[in-house]
Amino acid sequence: MNSIIDAIFENSESLPEKVAISYENSKITYFELCKKIQMFATALHSKGIKKGSRIAIEADDLISFFASLLGCHLAGCIAVPIEKDISIYRLQEILETTKPTLIFMKNNGESFDDFWGDISAKIKPQKIKPDAVCTITSTTGTTGNPVLVSHSNKNILATVQNLVQGADITTDTVLFTNIPLSLAAGYRRVFACLYAGATAVVSHKTLSEDVLKELFSNHSVNYMAIVNSNLNLLIGLNDDFIVKSIKNLKGVQTVVGPLTSVSIRAFHKRFPEVELYNVYGTTESGCITVNLTSVNADENCLGKPTVNSEVFIIDENGEIVTKPGEYGYMAVKGDMNMQGYYRKKALSEKVMREDYIVISDIVYFDEDGYYYFVSRVGDIIDVSGHKVLPGEIEKVTMRFGGVVDCACVAKETALGSLPMLYIQVENADDFDKDELQKHLKRRLEKYKVPSETEIIKKIPRTSTGKLMRKSLQMNNK
Repeated sequence: MNSIIDAIFENSESLPEKVAISYENSKITYFELCKKIQMFATALHSKGIKKGSRIAIEADDLISFFASLLGCHLAGCIAVPIEKDISIYRLQEILETTKPTLIFMKNNGESFDDFWGDISAKIKPQKIKPDAVCTITSTTGTTGNPVLVSHSNKNILATVQNLVQGADITTDTVLFTNIPLSLAAGYRRVFACLYAGATAVVSHKTLSEDVLKELFSNHSVNYMAIVNSNLNLLIGLNDDFIVKSIKNLKGVQTVVGPLTSVSIRAFHKRFPEVELYNVYGTTESGCITVNLTSVNADENCLGKPTVNSEVFIIDENGEIVTKPGEYGYMAVKGDMNMQGYYRKKALSEKVMREDYIVISDIVYFDEDGYYYFVSRVGDIIDVSGHKVLPGEIEKVTMRFGGVVDCACVAKETALGSLPMLYIQVENADDFDKDELQKHLKRRLEKYKVPSETEIIKKIPRTSTGKLMRKSLQMNNK
């Protein structure tokens, strides 16, 4: 098997009438999906689109999005997923960099209707080249700045295999996800379902009680894939129907960062029969580790390496760390590693070392082989020579009553860098910042205590729940 396409075509033969993707009021079976993939690829060739051409596709109508994205793979073209309702500035940047031959967007470019052709067309599988680049995905990932990542068919297949085996996705899985589908974290979950012969139920809607009620009323969902920041929503639910539905789930998969032990234990107390998988990976290297939290509920645990991943830690000198508990940079070998950053050779060479990728996360491992997150390299604050990890301050802050969310960033002063804390609270009028400061002083070394604390309406996060520290740091300049 050379690609996700091969798996989908096999499933179209063994499971032709099974629903592959469900989106809003539309569904598509494996057989129908394969026909659409084939028709899109055939249309590209008939219109003279050469192999290796970039095709930009907006993740709007999600059935058309996946059929055309996979059609690009089959045709030997390169799909460039575009965020739904993307800002004009980011769109311009992506288009200027990738120079796509075709653009599919709801308000511009080509029409899908011109590419589907005859629905009765016969499916003719074609040989896929494993090392051919098939997707270019936007990310801020390891670099901290917007870049484009190139993946081959082999990269995507290895990532999907990691997900299927590491997070127990089977033919019987009916998985819901609303993770943005233009991002690697989103489309990889759908690809994992398509590889396993499962069903993916996808949505653009922000998770809420109303969305969950609609979901469980209309679909036989038994698995959810959500961003970590949505876990507390599930824990705090009060609707009896939704709570009962979640209790019947096979599993919940969380992505984008580690989980706190408080959240893990609260989830298992509320839903003791539901497995919780925390998946760690980057756009550059997919599904590196998985933590089954019913086995290890420790704070910031990333789990153990997946089937195609060889994980190790290197120090500042590039030497492999061999002792448990010692900090270093995460490094990973495996077929899921990217081909490189698109048209950024120097940056690619900085991150890609020989046959492994260095990820800008500081981690350590324990004697049982579990890996633990410590901090992003770029987030560390140098306070008079002391290395301060924002996550440690945030962890202590979140244990103070009334704090909903928080973020610690560096503030530049005449004395150098100092930690500054932004907090989102339940009730700003009743919140006592002096008591919070006392709480922090009792639990942190003096140089780690924030020099200033500011209450804001909402801690800025990306659509996948990542802290937007840079936007907060801009306020400190």
